Amino acid sequence: MSRLSSAALGSACIRRPRSWLVYLLAGTMLAAAVPWLAGLSPVLKVGPWILLQGLSALAVLGMTRRHGLAVLWPWRLIRASVLLAWLSTTLGWGVGWIWLEIPALLSAYNAGTLIAYGLSLTALIGLSLQAPGARGAVLLDAGIITVGVAMPMWSFFIEPAIDRSTHTGADLVFALIMPVIDLFLVGLVLRLALDNGRAPWLTLLSGSYLVMFLADGLHLLDQAAGRSYGPVSTVGWLSWAVLVGSAALHPSMADASQLRTPPLASRSRVTFFLVLALVSPVACIVGQRVLDLDTVAQPHDEIMFTGLTVLLAVLLVMRLSTVARVAEDRAGELSTALLRQEALQRSLSHSALHDPLTGLANRTLLSQALHQALSRAAASETAPPALLLLDLDAFKDVNDTFGHPVGDELLTHTAARLQTLTTDGQTLARLGGDEFALVLPSATVHDAIATAQDLLAALREPYRLEGRELYLTTSIGVLAGMTVASPSEALRDADLALYAAKNAGKNQLVLFTSDLREARMERTRLTAALRQAVRRGELTLNYQPVVDLVTGDIRKAEALLRWSPPGERPIPPDVFIPIAEESGMIVPIGRWVLERACADAARWYARHGIAVTVNVSGRQLREEDFSDMVLEILARHGLPERALILEITESMLLATTPAEVRRITACLDRLRRHGVRIALDDFGTGYSSLSYLRSLPVDIIKIDKSFTPAPGHAEHDTMRAFTKAIVELSASLGLETIAEGIETPEQAAVLQQLGCPLAQGYLFSPPATAQQLDGLLRSVPWRQAA
Repeated sequence: MSRLSSAALGSACIRRPRSWLVYLLAGTMLAAAVPWLAGLSPVLKVGPWILLQGLSALAVLGMTRRHGLAVLWPWRLIRASVLLAWLSTTLGWGVGWIWLEIPALLSAYNAGTLIAYGLSLTALIGLSLQAPGARGAVLLDAGIITVGVAMPMWSFFIEPAIDRSTHTGADLVFALIMPVIDLFLVGLVLRLALDNGRAPWLTLLSGSYLVMFLADGLHLLDQAAGRSYGPVSTVGWLSWAVLVGSAALHPSMADASQLRTPPLASRSRVTFFLVLALVSPVACIVGQRVLDLDTVAQPHDEIMFTGLTVLLAVLLVMRLSTVARVAEDRAGELSTALLRQEALQRSLSHSALHDPLTGLANRTLLSQALHQALSRAAASETAPPALLLLDLDAFKDVNDTFGHPVGDELLTHTAARLQTLTTDGQTLARLGGDEFALVLPSATVHDAIATAQDLLAALREPYRLEGRELYLTTSIGVLAGMTVASPSEALRDADLALYAAKNAGKNQLVLFTSDLREARMERTRLTAALRQAVRRGELTLNYQPVVDLVTGDIRKAEALLRWSPPGERPIPPDVFIPIAEESGMIVPIGRWVLERACADAARWYARHGIAVTVNVSGRQLREEDFSDMVLEILARHGLPERALILEITESMLLATTPAEVRRITACLDRLRRHGVRIALDDFGTGYSSLSYLRSLPVDIIKIDKSFTPAPGHAEHDTMRAFTKAIVELSASLGLETIAEGIETPEQAAVLQQLGCPLAQGYLFSPPATAQQLDGLLRSVPWRQAA
């Protein structure tokens, strides 16, 4: 055969394993039967044996090595058994007995074959034990199958043949042992094949041992009858070699190292074993009576039959014990899994209702506690529950300054302090961030306020964290003595009280009243109306002049925003400006103010050299493009940068974090380098005024009107000293000074004596429209502004 045709045959064998298996089996039978039927010479008779077993051994040795199976001890035993079977057949039987006719070599053949069978049995037991989770169940299954099949086989075939035979000896004993081992081998390999999805290589291996069992069984009958082995036994033995080699060559052999876990407690498998254990002895007894096989009872018959029955029962009991143990283990695993699931469910329930950082109740559990407290109060007609909402003042500064880990640790310490003041029946919760809540069931107003005061005092104490001492204050909103319909309403009203406490200066408590709700409703209405006001053009600008106290000339004009809804009274700036800040509308409103002020100032600066002052908020300054927007508006209206003064308030800076102050400073510094001047309003009202003078790019200081009282005022002398100090400080720093809120000539005279150059107030002019300021500029003396 050419190399090409051999390759094509090999490829076809891999693609169509059933076809080439039929061809090989047919060839095997032909190779075995023809020499015996034709009465050929001994050499021709043993030739197919030696050739086929040799090829099978080479296939097993080569493919187990190729697939990496040779390192596993069961496969080493299989390799050794196949090789030993070939050597025994070749040397002991073929050469020694058939050709040379030496009886001693036949005994060597029998011994080698028996050892090969034992190695195969040990190897299959090893493969069965290596399957994950199999343990000894596979061996018990194989034993039950072996005994169950051996019992009728003994009764119907082996025992009658032995009884009728006069031929006894070692050959008969040897022939008797082989089928018994075959049965066990078949049981083991069939179990492996069924457990692994009938893998082709396992199916072929099962078939090899099945035909071996048939061949050995027929050989036993031949030995019992005093005959030598016949052609049918020969075909069976050679078919074993062909099937073993085919199993090794099959592509599925690549997965032979991965055996799956068998179902130890399969209902169908256990049922099969029970039926086998019942049918096998019954079939033996009934068959012997019906077929009249037991005419001459022999002692060994009863011993063998009884022994096999007892052995089958023992194996079955052991197998049922295995199933029971598996069931018990699975029950234990199920119980453990249920306990774990219950623990996990409790953990998940706890996590769903508690804050992960502090372990306190979360908003969901707080709402449940409020709902229960409200329901109990309604059912028993007792005092309604009280709700305290707490918010840590300036907690964001802690995170920004020291980092979030320190902030989290501070929150845990805060929660611990709150827990020491919480009694049974009360619910303490963390709602998120630095906000906490406390539910007091059936609490009076007096009790709620007393508890809130205790909380304020406890949280004011210093916190010592990582070698540093931190101080915090708290704002508390109290809802007590009022009936609400739901937890959401209670949280809403307490939050209004907390908002009022924050606006009132923090570090205090506020009791909720209906006025707060009405104020919130009014604020909500004004917020919606302000959004409409921007679109409807209800906003206007007024201007208040800044005059020279010596000459009376107008040097500057401050733009003041006004809101006059149609058909309503004007809304004061101190009402709608905070709303604009809170809602974020201050950004588009601020842009409109800059546009309008620069448009008006363009003609005032061109004619009179008047600069315009525009108030800006911290929210505007935090915009990324604020400085670009200012410079773009100035360029569009042709207004020099020096003609614009941006006014910021000291209170705005106090409400800003250090990081934001640095960002605002960078923005103002860029504008100042382009020529825009910066004014600091309300100077002296904060605790860090001097530090701002050192760090901020400031050109103008505006003295708050609280420092310029009229003569005769109780604090006139003190305020006069403060004002003089501010004026002298500004002059020494090269800063311009403007006094605000001047309403009387006496105030103007005092300021002039103190050396204050500029002032603004109702004494000189109330806020006026752009047209009114045009007329005012034409009517007063004018000199070129500095």
